[in-house]
Amino acid sequence: MTRPFPLEILKTLSKTRSDQASRKLGQVNRRHNEEQKKLDMLIRFREDYEGRYQAVMQVGGAFETLMNFQHFLGRLDEAVRQQQVVVAQVGSEVSQGQVTVQKAHRQVRSMEVLSERHCSKEQERTTRIEQKALDEQVGQKIAHLLSEAK
Repeated sequence: MTRPFPLEILKTLSKTRSDQASRKLGQVNRRHNEEQKKLDMLIRFREDYEGRYQAVMQVGGAFETLMNFQHFLGRLDEAVRQQQVVVAQVGSEVSQGQVTVQKAHRQVRSMEVLSERHCSKEQERTTRIEQKALDEQVGQKIAHLLSEAK
């Protein structure tokens, strides 16, 4: 009879952790994509607004109108900077998540290798036991035949 793999619980736990790390990385990747889309949208909006500001300047818009444009462009610049920080932070989370997933995959693979070795050794042990039992049976039959021949 083969003995169970003594580290089966750790093997299962490492697989669970690997699955969790992969799911979390997927979530962080989606969040990073969403934040990047927000940043891209802010940049496009700022560029469009800058174009409107330039058009108003060319036609000689009122001073107050130009000041409002400048003020709002300043607020857009700040929003872009803040969103760039968010994108960078989430990008850092993605990098950390990738490292965590790689580490978890290595642990799973290590447990799989240990499990394979265990199974292989158990198979060898079973084969030796079966061979020993077969040798004993053959030896007993030969001894029985020799005792009958006398």
